Amino acid sequence: MFANQILSFLLTACVVLSGVSGILPAVAVFPKGDAPSDGHNPDGTLAATSHLGGEIQISLPTTPECDRYRPGVAYNWRHDEYLVVWHNTWPGGHRDIYARRVSASGQLLSWFSVSAGANDRAQPAAAYNATTDEYLVVWMYNANGDGSTYEIWGRTIAWNGSYQNPEFQIITWPNRTFWTPRVAWNSLRNEYLVVWSALDATTSLPTDVAHAILAADGSKLYGAIITTAEQPHQADVTYNIAADEYLVVWRRMWTASDGDIRAARLGGLSGQVVTPPGVFTVNAATEDQLLPAVTTDQQHRYLVVWQHAYPGPCCDWDIRGQELDVNGNLVGSVFSIASTIDDETSPAVVARSGTDWDYLVVWQWSSPTGEEIWAYHRKDVSIEVFEVAAYAFSDHENPAVAWGRVAPLIVYEKDSPGIFGVHRHIYGRRWVPNAVHLPLVVRH
Repeated sequence: MFANQILSFLLTACVVLSGVSGILPAVAVFPKGDAPSDGHNPDGTLAATSHLGGEIQISLPTTPECDRYRPGVAYNWRHDEYLVVWHNTWPGGHRDIYARRVSASGQLLSWFSVSAGANDRAQPAAAYNATTDEYLVVWMYNANGDGSTYEIWGRTIAWNGSYQNPEFQIITWPNRTFWTPRVAWNSLRNEYLVVWSALDATTSLPTDVAHAILAADGSKLYGAIITTAEQPHQADVTYNIAADEYLVVWRRMWTASDGDIRAARLGGLSGQVVTPPGVFTVNAATEDQLLPAVTTDQQHRYLVVWQHAYPGPCCDWDIRGQELDVNGNLVGSVFSIASTIDDETSPAVVARSGTDWDYLVVWQWSSPTGEEIWAYHRKDVSIEVFEVAAYAFSDHENPAVAWGRVAPLIVYEKDSPGIFGVHRHIYGRRWVPNAVHLPLVVRH
């Protein structure tokens, strides 16, 4: 009788866990590399047990239908949910900004328009403010309607979208167009820092990477140019509360075909570049490098990842990374994250807050069949590489990721090119690292 009760309990527990999580096992695959790894190459590394949730369609069909691009995602720890943002491209090419809430378990919640109107809006990014329980969403806005000159705008939004404060301009400047805004929330000072790339509106050449510090209500407190050297662009930012500093990274053009990865620490109070060291080099290999992304564990580490040309200057893109300490010093050597003979592009990265070194990198892989999303997880010395979204009559592109209380949410575009009437949508999957299984033991 007792044995039957134990068996019944174990069976029930397994069913409950499976029903609650809705998770399926991930397969760790370690592609053969073509670049030095400095001990970090996943080839031959045993993977930890982890699980991927089922794929969810985050964006909704519309009438008329449109295509969705460039997702971003932020985690709300007070309500244990995510906000996913993207831009719609409507018939005729007009773009605007939408958002949807996703619960920590992957349930779809409310969706709403963030910014829409007569002129073009694109490439949103979002940060959650736990003090005001709001998000700041920022985007590119073609205010004058010429189709080519963009300003950076934003608005603060209630955690559940129940209210949206008025839209406001963050930056405009004569003969400049501004691209790819990124935003971080300063939890110590309840402020935001927004970074962007500025281009000459006539030549389209990069001129500077700059920032604005905003109060919680969006009012501008301070702004400054971070660098003008060597056509800087493609900026990203993270905030480290342990140091009360931001780390900003970007691409600079050493030559017309050789981009490098540069960085600067900014004081949380001043917004000024911390000197020494001032602007410093993360990587300046002879091959081309672009699209840097940065994260921090909020303690003692930063990680910068980027798209790297191998063997260079063209023809095979890989993903590489470099760890830095809290002072911006390089820790170890550059290491390979993804390095097959196919192209790996568009990296994004997130770290779990805490004293452990625990991070997740996602990217787009141009497999022989089509575009896929893959991921690299490192927890201390344990490394796992796994497939997030495989090609199956649909391409998967431009991933983004945010780490929740338990699981990261990986979001991306999905499209079936060449199939009439099928439109691009935003999809996502939860990844649960190091899941625990209850053993089932049957005894006669």
